[in-house]
Amino acid sequence: MLENSEFETSIPSVSRQFQGQKLTLLDRLRHWPNYEQSRDERSAEISRWKAEVINRADRGDPRRVLFIHGQLPGETGSGVYMQQIVKESIRRGIDMYVLSAGYHLLDETDINGVPGDRIYTCLFTRTGEMPVAGAVKTPISGMSVVMPYPVLAYRDRTEDELLDWLTVFGGRIAELVRRLQPDVIHVDHLWFLNGLARLIAPWVPLVASAHGTAYKLIVDAPRFRGLMVPCVSSADHVCAISPESVQECREMFEIPAERISIEGYGYEPDLFNYRPVDRQKVLKDTLQIDFDSRYLAVTVGKFVDWKGFKEFTAAVGHLRQRGFDITGIVVGEGDPASRTDLEAFIKSEELTDYVLLPGKVDRTALPDIYRAADVYVLPSHVEPYGLVLMEALACGTPAVSGNVGGPPSYVPQTLRDEGLAILVDPINLTSGGEALPDERAAYALSLADGMQSILARNFGPAERARIAEAMKPLSWSRLVDSLAKIYDRLLADVLTNGEGRMLDGSWRR
Repeated sequence: MLENSEFETSIPSVSRQFQGQKLTLLDRLRHWPNYEQSRDERSAEISRWKAEVINRADRGDPRRVLFIHGQLPGETGSGVYMQQIVKESIRRGIDMYVLSAGYHLLDETDINGVPGDRIYTCLFTRTGEMPVAGAVKTPISGMSVVMPYPVLAYRDRTEDELLDWLTVFGGRIAELVRRLQPDVIHVDHLWFLNGLARLIAPWVPLVASAHGTAYKLIVDAPRFRGLMVPCVSSADHVCAISPESVQECREMFEIPAERISIEGYGYEPDLFNYRPVDRQKVLKDTLQIDFDSRYLAVTVGKFVDWKGFKEFTAAVGHLRQRGFDITGIVVGEGDPASRTDLEAFIKSEELTDYVLLPGKVDRTALPDIYRAADVYVLPSHVEPYGLVLMEALACGTPAVSGNVGGPPSYVPQTLRDEGLAILVDPINLTSGGEALPDERAAYALSLADGMQSILARNFGPAERARIAEAMKPLSWSRLVDSLAKIYDRLLADVLTNGEGRMLDGSWRR
């Protein structure tokens, strides 16, 4: 890894002078491409890249893609997305490499199914630790203010801390672009890494995945919008996860509609599938819970208010009042304050014995937990996608969700028609995204009604197998097929019509 002090001298594209003025990366992101070198000034880099790409194609080598992820792998929905896209792409013959944030040098144990020689790390430093050479001096920043691991929120970064983050990660990207000469760069999230990739190699086709969380970060900290839009809006293609995220891409990030497609997520059919399980054994072995209720409701996620775990708790309370012997389990974790807040709410509802918080489990343990449940509940106030709901349905578990965000775009209509998956009216939020007490109460009742409808029918193996079968077209393989076509189309466009992508000799898209 290059030392921080080496970035500017060995990779001039990371920072530069303009008319005698030293520009920071923040200046260049905010005003892209006004201060950038012209195509003529970077012609040697472009020619080398084009020659490498054409030579690989002439040899019949597979497409080469650099996938960039700014969070810990596998810890969130987008982390799972990265892991599965990279793993499935490699399995399908795409020559894919991944650069991810980490607190140690990542390897195949961190990104399951991806060989260690395809994994690169941008190192970050935990609070209280001394930074190693070449690492960002501060913790990782998550794409949510609350994350299931130590973070420093973007909104809380000083300008110096942000510049250090950008310089180190930018240098790492530049190093790999120079070494790998990728056909395409694919960046996870509409955020700073898109801008860095565009600054470093504006001639390389840029694909971005929009998970819906960047929109929330800008609502939380509007000062970032001016830094994001110029470069992010130049992405050659954006893979949105739902119709709502398409709207956010267009309105917040000013991305033209013709550059956006709804691609969604996927699931691993070899992991998430239906088979009967021994509920008591599963809960004892995986969660150390001795279970003796008749019904089990499960939800999974990090402890943040918009995930709706308080409304899930209240829904369990309503069902118990209606005579259902039910226990709810929230699998996941959050920061200590979020856990304490949720525990206090559960106690206030007098449900300490009936809504349990066993903590986070390894992802490979989730299928049996889903299979053990009578109903899976996705109680989120807003939900960019809801991967856990897709996984639960793939395991044959009937489910209830708010009719908002991702679920309406992928829950099969056949399951809705048969009452095997119920989408209830979503919670009404204020313009600032706040859930008021009366709306929370109404939403909890709607969730309880949906759960009751499923529990009252006592679905058996035949219905569960039918749920799992209906989800089979939504595997990760389907998504990688679509991505491969996007990569091929964009590269062909650049190689055959590269000059058409310029406006008055600049890099504008």
